[in-house]
Amino acid sequence: MTTLEISIPTTSLATSPGKPHTVYHILLRLPLRSITVKKRYNDFAELHSRLTDIVGSVPPKPLPPKSYFSRTVNNPVMTEERRDGLEKYLLGILRSDDSRWRDSPAWRTFLNLPANWSAGSSAALSPSPLGYTPGGGPITDPTLWLDTHRELKTLLHDARMYLSKRDQAVSAGEQHEASAGAKRCLVKVGSLITALDNGLKEVGKEGKELLDGEIRRRRDLVSSARKERDGLESLANSLASKRAAQNSSAAAVAADKNALFTGASASKSTFTGGRILGAPLPETERTRELDNQGVLQLNDQYMQEQDRAVEGMLKNVGRMKEIGVAIGEEIDLQNKMLEDLDRDVDKVGKKMKIAKKRVNKIS
Repeated sequence: MTTLEISIPTTSLATSPGKPHTVYHILLRLPLRSITVKKRYNDFAELHSRLTDIVGSVPPKPLPPKSYFSRTVNNPVMTEERRDGLEKYLLGILRSDDSRWRDSPAWRTFLNLPANWSAGSSAALSPSPLGYTPGGGPITDPTLWLDTHRELKTLLHDARMYLSKRDQAVSAGEQHEASAGAKRCLVKVGSLITALDNGLKEVGKEGKELLDGEIRRRRDLVSSARKERDGLESLANSLASKRAAQNSSAAAVAADKNALFTGASASKSTFTGGRILGAPLPETERTRELDNQGVLQLNDQYMQEQDRAVEGMLKNVGRMKEIGVAIGEEIDLQNKMLEDLDRDVDKVGKKMKIAKKRVNKIS
């Protein structure tokens, strides 16, 4: 029994690029999440052609025919009929006893499924079941874009951990294993960055639109990820250079020791040690005796302390706001009192003038 459910509950009208066209919202339901993939009729026609070429026979359900005399843009009845037909077309492939169509790369690429997905497999329960697959093209779906970016950040973290293990490894086998793990992560990161960047360039097509501010924010995320990837690659290269320099230095020391017993002078030109640009920061008193888990806990402690400091600042800002509001209310009250005083002064002044006139008449 498949762990994936497919439906096309809604459609929308896209006005760019080119002529207006109908976009079909394919809803994918998995045990842990749901996501929507938007496709137009031409995408379904291309999928049908690729599936037929790969498998050698047409899928179980027929693809709704293309109409040359009417369009779905201004025809709600035709839009609903085609939506229902396309939904039955996808369900026919998904529920068929013959898995050749849904196990093909064309099917996985069309729905943005991972390369190792198959109906009823545990791949649908993986942390990133709808992640980017190599050759899947740009990622334009907004929700899938964010999910892929989270997967990218996880890969960067894994690459950083592999490099840390490589730096602390004592045997050549451990160094090679950690280096290979970091390389695999960085290669995947490069593919994801390309897919995310190309996806942003395609924003606005096929009805997938984002606000300008959100597009700029996502471009900043891609730029930051690319810089982090480049920094990790430089760090990997610098670690390799540092390891080679340490080995060369050890060989020179061994040669100097040998010269003490043989009476020969070891050549100093064999020493190639020196400062390595991009090397890790030196140990501190608090981190020198900690392992990886201890350093991670210390980092969490620092972050918690910073969070508490920020909360304290927020409370202070809130109190300052309350004081400012109270001062404003007091100023308003004082202004009203001054206005009342001005009116009283005017009244007294008028009464004084009247009394003065009366006194002048009497005198």
